[in-house]
Amino acid sequence: MSQQRNHRISDWLYHTTFFTRLYGSVAGRFAMEVLWDEFQTNFLSQIPDGGTLLEVGAGPGLLALQILENYPSLNIIVTDYSSHMIDLAKANLEKVASDNSDIAKRKNQLEYVQANAMDLSEFCDHKIDGIYSMGAVKHFPEPVNCLHQARKILAGGGIMYFADACSDGTFSGTSAIAAKLNLSPVARSLLTPIIHAALKRESPPASEVKSWCTDFGNGSELDVRFSLGGSMFTLMYQKS
Repeated sequence: MSQQRNHRISDWLYHTTFFTRLYGSVAGRFAMEVLWDEFQTNFLSQIPDGGTLLEVGAGPGLLALQILENYPSLNIIVTDYSSHMIDLAKANLEKVASDNSDIAKRKNQLEYVQANAMDLSEFCDHKIDGIYSMGAVKHFPEPVNCLHQARKILAGGGIMYFADACSDGTFSGTSAIAAKLNLSPVARSLLTPIIHAALKRESPPASEVKSWCTDFGNGSELDVRFSLGGSMFTLMYQKS
């Protein structure tokens, strides 16, 4: 199947309500449960109080809600390519706010925008202190283009943090990922091979990720790190 055909199928899926709800229930919680600790340490802890974040490929918007709950002074622009994902993210905000008075008070600190990761120019007039994308990079048709777009709109001293899965990961690395999910032992043993096969099929290899760093600049501006047996990669950049 051609890559163009794959993109047409992806476009259709990401604009289908049933798929976005199913995908959001899995992918949204994956970022929260597997990536949260390192995300806090390497990214959120460096954002100034009252700063503004831009999330690229937010899916169901669950991560933005978790950020707002733990970092109440931050403002977050939540974006996704799919209008259905944006609708789902808004619905999740209302659901959480109905049970959480603190989130309800901070609702105006979240802005939801349908946007294409390949063109972030509409955010040039904002002072963006941090840009992050968790688990969405593998869906971008041209990841390097998104990285360049993000660098352009970052404020001085701003930080970029993109993380996703890598196809070169070992099975033990996938097992470590599954262990971080809130699953029963039986469910974990059944899902680990499925997760491993999916990562192999859908995610970029380490060589491709490293090539993005070279294309981004001189090869040293964009820091790439691999973890969990090579199953995950993180791209980090701080604008001077």
